[in-house]
Amino acid sequence: MKVLIIASDRSELSAFSDGFVRIVSGVGPFLAAASAAAAIAEHHPDAVFSVGSAGSYGGLSVGECVSFGSVATPDQNLSAFHLRKGSTLLPSRATIGSIDLDRSSSLRLLTSGTFASEPCEDMEADAADMEAYGVAIAAHLASVPCFAVKIITDIVGEDLRLSDYGFNLRSLRQLLPQKVEEVLQGL
Repeated sequence: MKVLIIASDRSELSAFSDGFVRIVSGVGPFLAAASAAAAIAEHHPDAVFSVGSAGSYGGLSVGECVSFGSVATPDQNLSAFHLRKGSTLLPSRATIGSIDLDRSSSLRLLTSGTFASEPCEDMEADAADMEAYGVAIAAHLASVPCFAVKIITDIVGEDLRLSDYGFNLRSLRQLLPQKVEEVLQGL
């Protein structure tokens, strides 16, 4: 099985073996979507994973490594066209909002182009990141299964120093390949 692993930074990929196709996208949903689309077209993977860090909205603890059941984005707002916040129109004119990922997980992730500093009041979620929805929409459009595996590195709304975030990510990143393997075993 060919598995594509996409992360915003090289350090998030450092614990993965050469048995995976590894891509660094850069930070944010736009770079993640563009990188994922290009990598999917080039490598034709059987599955795609968005890996890295996420901030918990309170129910998940720093240090947990989890697979999310769905991902949505609060940034997309076409409510003027009577679409639910987070929904958009696909080229086919069908709508898409939340994207299903790992069926064995009930956890929901929100992807935004800005670092989450407070909970999103009108969209419920367990955690926030900045890339998973971009990767998921590219995979969805290519009909490739997608998953989001994230290390909880911080709590949204709590004061976060960059050095603390970096330390949490460096000390926990070896959990990412273990969780990816666990998800793959369940397929």
